[in-house]
Amino acid sequence: MNDLFSSQIAPPAEPAEPTVNSKSLILVDGSSFLFRAFHALPPLTAPDGTPTGAIHGVINMLQKLRREENPDRMAVVFDAPGPTFRDELYPEYKAQRPPLPDDLRVQIEPVHELVRALGFPLLCVSGVEADDVIGTLMHQARQNGESVLVATADKDFAQLVTEGIRLVNTMNNTVLDEAAIEAKYGITAAQFIDYLTLVGDTVDNVPGVPGCGPKTAAKWLNEWQSLDNLIAHADQIKGKVGESLRAAKEFLPIGRELVTIRTDCDLPIALADLAVQEVWTQYATQAVFRGVFGDPSRFCSKPGNRAYFFG
Repeated sequence: MNDLFSSQIAPPAEPAEPTVNSKSLILVDGSSFLFRAFHALPPLTAPDGTPTGAIHGVINMLQKLRREENPDRMAVVFDAPGPTFRDELYPEYKAQRPPLPDDLRVQIEPVHELVRALGFPLLCVSGVEADDVIGTLMHQARQNGESVLVATADKDFAQLVTEGIRLVNTMNNTVLDEAAIEAKYGITAAQFIDYLTLVGDTVDNVPGVPGCGPKTAAKWLNEWQSLDNLIAHADQIKGKVGESLRAAKEFLPIGRELVTIRTDCDLPIALADLAVQEVWTQYATQAVFRGVFGDPSRFCSKPGNRAYFFG
């Protein structure tokens, strides 16, 4: 999957042969896609100055995923506005994050409109994060025997990888399965929640054990197998980091809950409703573009690009 952030929208193409099992589901971390597209592309704008870079990037990535993987089902999941259960559990959760740039914020609703117009089921569920919605759909699909591909750059999803579940980072075209996770992190996917709890998450403002980095966390988990067993033997951990572990014991259960992706959310949609729809005709899609942007040519950063998408 190359050139995922091309400044031109790729035209619909004939589906490729399936590269996953006959029953397959692709779940797209839409919030991650949107943020990465915004920062990866140059600041593309329409002639009137309307930002369009993230729109170009997201739609290109989705189109390529659909063409290359040809899934039976596919969903794009975005974070809903408002607090989640994690904010109630730990008020400092993500507290240090700056607000979204205005140039990114104004592209969110147009992206949602275009994702739907192009036939992709879209989900935003209040009270939980996009990760939890994806985690729940992953769990449901595996219970049905379906293979799952999650398109994301978020390492937290490694905790849910099992047989039949893969993660793809479309920025660098890397795929993580159980073996790749063990090779990269030195632990199993089943230990990943405990690993994240120990190292913490600076992006989400989740404290871990001070002084415990990835190597120390992997060493401890290989020796003690689980966080619970490690805590039970915390008095055997020597040095400054051992003191830090014992000092962090009270918060670690909270940290573990914060980094754990839920798989039991109540969702407003069922797996059977996630079938990818046929791409609308060029005329219908033009109408959607007009509704979102006015003249469709405003979406294009160069003369002639309109024909590249609309035919």
